[in-house]
Amino acid sequence: MKKLPALFSLATSIGLWYACTQHPQNKNAIDKSAVKISNHGVNIAYTDTGKGDTTLLFVHGRRINKSYFNNQVKYLGNKYRVITIDLPGYGQSGKSHN
Repeated sequence: MKKLPALFSLATSIGLWYACTQHPQNKNAIDKSAVKISNHGVNIAYTDTGKGDTTLLFVHGRRINKSYFNNQVKYLGNKYRVITIDLPGYGQSGKSHN
């Protein structure tokens, strides 16, 4: 009887892993336009990906950068316009002068 919960847990974990790693392949979702803009002399890097009427904006937290969202961009770019941004001092963005 104790094996049944363990097998269920293992099967659920494998299923969740598979669902999270499999993404439809669509050129629009993979093609990225990397851009840098200047904000008070600080270069800010961002990507603009996918096509759609709805735009999703991903902003990272501390100690990561816009590449953290690559898997989500691949999946969501099939249906939405997805923008990811590197905050000042992270990833490909410049550091703030303050």
